[in-house]
Amino acid sequence: MPYLGRSTDGFGVRNRFFFTASAGDTSVSGNDANGRALQFDDGLYADVYLNGVLLDPNVDYNTSTANTVAGLSALSANDRLEIIAYDTFTVGDVVSAGSGGTFGGAISMSSTLAVSGATTLTGGIVNGVTINGTTPTLTIGDAGAEDTKIVFDGNAQDFHVGLDDSADDLVIGVGSALGTTTAIAVDENAVVNFANTPTVASAAAKSAGKETIWVPANAMYGNTTNGAEAAQTELGNGPELKTLAFDKDSDEFAQFAVAFPKSWNEGTVTFQAFFTGNSTNTGNVAWKLAGTALADNGSLNTAFGTAVQATVKAHSGTAYDLDVTAESGAVTIAGSPSTDEYVFFEVSRDVSADDFSSDALLLGIKLFFTTDAGNDA
Repeated sequence: MPYLGRSTDGFGVRNRFFFTASAGDTSVSGNDANGRALQFDDGLYADVYLNGVLLDPNVDYNTSTANTVAGLSALSANDRLEIIAYDTFTVGDVVSAGSGGTFGGAISMSSTLAVSGATTLTGGIVNGVTINGTTPTLTIGDAGAEDTKIVFDGNAQDFHVGLDDSADDLVIGVGSALGTTTAIAVDENAVVNFANTPTVASAAAKSAGKETIWVPANAMYGNTTNGAEAAQTELGNGPELKTLAFDKDSDEFAQFAVAFPKSWNEGTVTFQAFFTGNSTNTGNVAWKLAGTALADNGSLNTAFGTAVQATVKAHSGTAYDLDVTAESGAVTIAGSPSTDEYVFFEVSRDVSADDFSSDALLLGIKLFFTTDAGNDA
């Protein structure tokens, strides 16, 4: 158990040793009756009891030589010596278990302990460190422009927690090197960033980002003027198709509406068109999408924004094969979109931009939008 010794130049570590003298001995060193080596630095204190009587260090003995109590009057055989040796350790010292480096209980400090350099306890076992007080605080660093860290030295893998001062980030990472394998970083604005997708029970946690909405053709309706025609087609096998037929000779239109989730960032959207055709022609089809957002108490008689065309997609050349366009560019929605708005979309076929020689049968639109929150709370 560690004690504060009476040394004036450092923290004292107190150890007790027991020796049985031989006749004529005037000094004591080496291993005691318990096989423990007498050990302390030269010039440091050691209390010496001879047969239970405390000797005077200024008269009866000296500790001018390390690990040796000298200057004793000639001892008698079987005289019993109890030596309480006080050692010190300073920053940078390595304190072995034999010198008191093993701590069997908790370390309790009622005042400030300041360590300005590296201190290593070789073989030391610290069972607990308690910092008491009204507002217990452990401070690492001195406000300098420097990284600080705590390293957890594992058997197979090390980990660290530290301050990446150049980035002003608190980081948790793998290994002992700060900043090279960061897993979690908290920046100066209290924003938490994960190097990898966060998981819950090993499954990816839902987070803000890109989302999709599927709008089937049977959830759409043709415009009153130049509208696409709804149809249902029975094939020889499998599903029957609910489609909107867009003419090959003139531009036709259909509409649908979406109430986006509250987590939508009210920004632009993109789309893919899923379609087919009862034709062996391999011509291209050009699909466009436009949108407008309507707020509570807002006028429903509001124009759509600029229609954006997806890259033209060629039909496969086989009747009723599925065709899927590439994702379009950004569609800007008119009406200054905001939370809890009703968004109308108009999908159209631009025959001046395609050369498919048959009706294009729209199966549905896949909308892509971005969220800026993990849920709609």
